[in-house]
Amino acid sequence: MRADEVAEELGKSVSTAYYLLTSLCDEGFAVHARKGVYRPARGLEQLTAGAEQLTQNHPVHEGLAATVDDLFLLTRKRSYLGVVRSGKIEIVAFRGRQGVPRMPGLGSEIRDSAHALAMGKVVLSLLGPEAVALYVARGLKAFTPHTITSPEALTAELDRARRGGFAVDREEFDENFCCVAAPILDEQGRFVAALGLSTSVHIFDQERDRLAATVVEVAQRAVAAASTSSTPKLRGGRSDQPKHLMPVS
Repeated sequence: MRADEVAEELGKSVSTAYYLLTSLCDEGFAVHARKGVYRPARGLEQLTAGAEQLTQNHPVHEGLAATVDDLFLLTRKRSYLGVVRSGKIEIVAFRGRQGVPRMPGLGSEIRDSAHALAMGKVVLSLLGPEAVALYVARGLKAFTPHTITSPEALTAELDRARRGGFAVDREEFDENFCCVAAPILDEQGRFVAALGLSTSVHIFDQERDRLAATVVEVAQRAVAAASTSSTPKLRGGRSDQPKHLMPVS
């Protein structure tokens, strides 16, 4: 859809339509696909489906769920909490503007897209080499031209995540869609959950360091809640069980 079409539909000026479309892109609701043409973000039509049922089926420790509220209130960016269950990362809590519950195109889980998303990279970075090798063996699918598809590049990316304490993705899963995520560990250093947020390329490029610092800070404050949570943990921050993140078809 073009700006002039939006203007005609809304009965507004073209300049107002451009402003509205730019705002939608900044918030991840739309993508500037090509010259003057905009489209909905991947999976936007499914974003509000089944979100309440998701959290009802998988209750989350109150203290862990509160980290999502904290992160959203501090950043005003859509915020998510993911846990590892049955060979995938499940998005079990979220907070966002206009009722948007989760990442565009993802539904409620991350399987074969872990290498293209910050939350997935956090989990992969804490797995043992054998588990990562099993994930890579299934193939590193390219979602956009920016997706990491080389095992060597992914290894370097996971090393950066371990050293920095957080992971990022910049248009690796979808256009104009960027994420920052950090692990939530318990008092024994065991991985409990991944906390993350998503934003547009424009905001990511301007605020990456600040957003990353905030995500890490909120995740670190959740140690007490993580220690009393019944959520399955990965011992020592790394998993000896490759099945934890093997893609499931």
